[in-house]
Amino acid sequence: MKKFAILKNLTSVMLGYGLLTLSPVLAQEKKDNYSETVSDLQSFNSQQSLNSQSQVKKNSTFPGLLSQTPRYREPPRFDGIINVNELEDVSPGDWAYEALRSLVEKYRCITGSDEKTFNGNRVMTRYEFAAALNACLLKIGRSIYSLNNRFSDKEELAVVQRLQTEFATELKNITAKIDNIEERVNFLKERQFSPTTVLRGTVDFNLISAFGNSKAVSPNENPTEELDEIPTLSARTSLSFDTSFTGRDRLRARIQGGNVSNFGADFTGTDMTRLVGATNTGNDITLGTLFYEFPVGERGIIAIAPAADFPTRIFPALNPVSSISNFGGESPIYSFAFGAGAVAYYQFTDELAAGISYLTTSGSNPDEGLFNGQYTALTQVTYTPSDKVGVALTYGRYYAPDPGSTVNITGNKGSEFAQLPFGGDTATSSDAFGLQFTYKLNDKLILGGWGSYFKANAETSPSVSGFSGSSGSDADIWSWAVTASLKDLGKLGSQLSFVFGMPPKVTNNDVVERQDEDTSLHFELSYRYPITDRIFITPGFLAITNPEHNADNDTIWVGLMRTSFDF
Repeated sequence: MKKFAILKNLTSVMLGYGLLTLSPVLAQEKKDNYSETVSDLQSFNSQQSLNSQSQVKKNSTFPGLLSQTPRYREPPRFDGIINVNELEDVSPGDWAYEALRSLVEKYRCITGSDEKTFNGNRVMTRYEFAAALNACLLKIGRSIYSLNNRFSDKEELAVVQRLQTEFATELKNITAKIDNIEERVNFLKERQFSPTTVLRGTVDFNLISAFGNSKAVSPNENPTEELDEIPTLSARTSLSFDTSFTGRDRLRARIQGGNVSNFGADFTGTDMTRLVGATNTGNDITLGTLFYEFPVGERGIIAIAPAADFPTRIFPALNPVSSISNFGGESPIYSFAFGAGAVAYYQFTDELAAGISYLTTSGSNPDEGLFNGQYTALTQVTYTPSDKVGVALTYGRYYAPDPGSTVNITGNKGSEFAQLPFGGDTATSSDAFGLQFTYKLNDKLILGGWGSYFKANAETSPSVSGFSGSSGSDADIWSWAVTASLKDLGKLGSQLSFVFGMPPKVTNNDVVERQDEDTSLHFELSYRYPITDRIFITPGFLAITNPEHNADNDTIWVGLMRTSFDF
């Protein structure tokens, strides 16, 4: 009868401990700072910064996959309860401490260590002590039900009853917290989107205007058309559905819609003013991204995408800024790689990683397919000798039979001549080389930069605007930038971003009429400020001197005020 009497006292704590060891996984993870839109081909880099590289060192699995993939987790091991109340401590000299130690040694009821012991005589809070006692009471209850019952000592029973009486308040608090957790779990179960899929979304409101005397024109031309300084109000919406089948993989389908102008050449005369995150579908809903990624061992990842993938979703771009411009988002070495195909990345050691990608915009075209149309093959080696420094070397091979109707050589960055050195109808290839770096001065200030070089080649005879060239004509295209990110300025979670550089420029061209003679410079400053955890405002501006690398063009400014709602 005594055994059943103690069982009656243990019923609530047995149930409580069982619930205490559960880890609810129904809450959805917070969305990343950037939605993966087509425009984000040039801007998705913050998650692949030096911080991501240091995270790889802390976790053997690739962070870009597992940190964003919803999955069921194993119950946590008991390692002590955080002291949320101001309670007295239980020192190793107290009778209760020694009594619990005796129970632990007999019943092995602490799961916080392999030895299932206290592992030292440290002081415990009463709340922490009660949690440990709760664990032992559960184990004792199981022992009573088992055939090898070891609870036969009356003195031991009296000690347990005394411990229950002494710590009744703390045990009651634990039970109340467990009841609260159970209610929250039931609430989330009833309202969860899916047990395997996480829904993330963002809505951006954009107030944008360009400023300047006239629209930019190409070299050897004089600007004549006035630039309309008209403020615009627009918005975009993006919904991402992340599904995991094994707990380590991810299937992402993203839909989007909006009416945001990119403020590129159609509006200002130059793509140097092009903005990032500009989704303009006429407010129709379209498929933005579709890919499936899975781990390779403990350090690798492979992604297969039938639509709109890009390397820097996995490759670290080593650019710490949160840029508002197409140019400032990442090095042009990444911008011409986009479409359907596959991306692979592997962390060989804590310091050395490498990746390769093959992407094409003609993957769904039965006349061209994966290998007979436009394509980009990209490979990168990343070296991070410490948590402060990261360097990446990148090589890309590009080909397009009709670059004017698909992704061009520099991914819509830089001058028209840099994008299409031999015209939009000339089959063009290029070998591209990039050097990217980042340096973490301290926890708040991170510097970055890149340099890129493209060796373009005319695969057919170019004929552009009356100028003729021959097959095999070459062009040299250069670009560089320095960036800086200052975090937590004014408020925790804020970010001040600065970009200064030269957009892609044709420094030499066998078709001399399509060579840039002057130099444009890009200045950009933006400030992302969190109103709440899920509402952000981003004021920013960019200025382009000598647009289109043409000194006859006046400086063009673009100002932006963006409000983002994340869910």
